Amino acid sequence: MTSNTNTENGQSGKTEEDSTLSSQAAPEANEPVVVDKARFSKVWILPILAALIGLGMVYNDWQNRGIHIQVEFETAEGLEVKKTVLKNRNVDIGRVKKISFSEDKTKILVDIEVDKSMGSFLVEDSEFWVVKPRFGATGITGFGTLLSGAYIEVSPGQSEIEQLEFKGLETPPVTSLNADGIHLKLVSRGNKPLKVGNPVLHKGFEVGAVESKYYDDLEQEAHYDVFIQAPFHNLITENTSFWNVNGLSITTSTQGVNVTMASLDALVAGGVEFGLLDGALPGLGVPQNYQFQVYDSKESIDEQRDYKFVEYVLLVEDSVGGLHKGAPVEYRGIRLGTVSEPYMEFWEIIDVAGVGKEERIPVVIKLEPERLMKNGYIAIDIFKAMVDDWIKEGLTASLESANLLTGSLMVSLQPGGEPIAAVGQFGKFPVIPSSQGGFASLSKKLENILSELERLPLNATLANINGLIDSADETVKTTGGVIEKASKTLHTLEQSLEELQSTLRGLQPDSQVYRSVEEMIKKIEVTLDEIKPIVKEVSNQPNSLVFGEPASSDRQPKSSKKEGN
Repeated sequence: MTSNTNTENGQSGKTEEDSTLSSQAAPEANEPVVVDKARFSKVWILPILAALIGLGMVYNDWQNRGIHIQVEFETAEGLEVKKTVLKNRNVDIGRVKKISFSEDKTKILVDIEVDKSMGSFLVEDSEFWVVKPRFGATGITGFGTLLSGAYIEVSPGQSEIEQLEFKGLETPPVTSLNADGIHLKLVSRGNKPLKVGNPVLHKGFEVGAVESKYYDDLEQEAHYDVFIQAPFHNLITENTSFWNVNGLSITTSTQGVNVTMASLDALVAGGVEFGLLDGALPGLGVPQNYQFQVYDSKESIDEQRDYKFVEYVLLVEDSVGGLHKGAPVEYRGIRLGTVSEPYMEFWEIIDVAGVGKEERIPVVIKLEPERLMKNGYIAIDIFKAMVDDWIKEGLTASLESANLLTGSLMVSLQPGGEPIAAVGQFGKFPVIPSSQGGFASLSKKLENILSELERLPLNATLANINGLIDSADETVKTTGGVIEKASKTLHTLEQSLEELQSTLRGLQPDSQVYRSVEEMIKKIEVTLDEIKPIVKEVSNQPNSLVFGEPASSDRQPKSSKKEGN
């Protein structure tokens, strides 16, 4: 009963609701229908317009926003945020936005916003540096920044790899990366360092400059990057030589004194020069970054250049004092090699010969055949075979004086020794037989002469000489008395002759007495004529009676001239 009642009530309730809705949904045709519409308020116009303008500004800022890069410098001297500009060939292409320290506080990081259109400048080999007043040996640079302030200059590279972080240069590059020419690397082992900016010369013309330098502590050599501008870069070949110049060069030769002066820059700061040696062929061209050695001077190239060589050893009995590494080895005055080791290490000698079994001093030399030829070539093994044949035929070596003032020695090679059947060996080195040098031989001869002099009875000889001198003095004194007596006798004879002449005047010329006296007077006169030269000589040189007359010089034969010719 209950369920039926609920069912009936539910059905009856549903009927009532449906009837109500039906009456609302289906109004009568003549009644108006009211519909609510959404309205747009004019208040929203300004906010929407502001939002659109803001979005446009953001888009425009994003569209025109530059490229942000970071450049590392050692110092921020002359740089200011939002004031310092980035330039290329005096055109502004960016501006400094931020300056900060690196994480380790040792470097300065400069953030720069670069014009978006200049993105092609930002490649890995681009260079950045600060342009400011600089004073150097080559002059004053950056003088215009005294009023405008410092700025950062960029030199675009040639790479195609983009990059946003760079390491700035502390000094401006000497040449542009886009300049026509050739970049070379130079190595110097001398004690005449070059400076960045020093000129590169060729026959007095400045054709390039030194771009950078650094020193290798391990190899103990200086390395330089240089640039040779076009068209002079075509002169660089594999046979080109580089040497230092100091602006003023004074050389002496058999033709006199030669004074050469380079450019003013080289005179003040030095530089490097290149060229071909006399008689050298040009050779082939070289690529970029080809390496050359720098010599101390043009005259020292032959001594300092690297030659192919073969080593020999000399077993010397003479003293090696004055023989130094690098001393010349000559063959009849022609440079053929260099002394490699003035003496071998003690342990090397023991390893080869044993303890105390070799009293001679081993001297290692290098024979360099390229010194004999400028353009030719000879294989080392062929040259060694030639030298071995010379040794078998009697080639010897000796120590000779290279400079009497300094006492330096050199090695001299000469033929004429005893032929040998085979070349000796001392360790890993073949042996050139040694002989006593001229200086050592001369010293030995002097020692022999002094020894002979010591054996002579000099004391007895000096005593005899002193006695002879004393006897000569006594003889001279006696001779003086004889001369005095002879003078008196002559005077008496002259008086007697005068008396005889006066007597003869009183005699008859035809008488026998007159003729006899006259003949006697003539004989006396002849005798006096013979005595007078002797008396005169003794008067002028009293010791002539002891030592005799000095030997007269030999008469020189002369051709007789015939009359009438």
